Amino acid sequence: MSIFDSRARTWDANPMHMDRSLAIVEAMKKSIDFTKTYEALEYGAGTGNLSFLLKDSVSKITTMDSSREMVKIMNEKLISMNITNVHPMFYDLETTDYNEKTFDLIYMQMVLHHVNKLSPFLKKCNMLLNTGGILSIADLYKEDGLFHGTGFTGHQGFDIPELSQILIDAGFSNIKEEKCYQMEKLLDNGEKRSYPIFLLTAVKAK
Repeated sequence: MSIFDSRARTWDANPMHMDRSLAIVEAMKKSIDFTKTYEALEYGAGTGNLSFLLKDSVSKITTMDSSREMVKIMNEKLISMNITNVHPMFYDLETTDYNEKTFDLIYMQMVLHHVNKLSPFLKKCNMLLNTGGILSIADLYKEDGLFHGTGFTGHQGFDIPELSQILIDAGFSNIKEEKCYQMEKLLDNGEKRSYPIFLLTAVKAK
């Protein structure tokens, strides 16, 4: 069982998770023209909070997560809330190609720092977008490695110029970034730290 499988049942009990999603949605609505009719994909959707907040702003959402338990919780919430335009999938987009359809909008929150090989993954996101489609990423600014602690093999947040260049190389342009949330976290050593979260949007250029 993965760490996210073990945390799925209690994930929504932490009010910070919803607070963070609310802040990200607010920033997304400032950066993205939701008067257009988007078919969207959320990768690493967890229990679905971000997509549930966006469900009335888009026509249809496909959500993917590589945790079976997270997908299970999301399905339970969809049924209880009678939401019909959000469609969860157990899927690992990082390791498996997806060829069923393309999207107008792809978004993710606190996911990219878990992706080991950024360039191939972001190129895959580009291929999954329609012409002029938008990629929206909410994640950590570069940090000192204490956020996840010992043993974490992903990225310790992101330097925005470096990430922007990777996005340009992956076929994106019109890259915009802003701070959207300040996250408080109790570290393994007992210290309480504050971590800023950015929202970055990019448009498929080619």
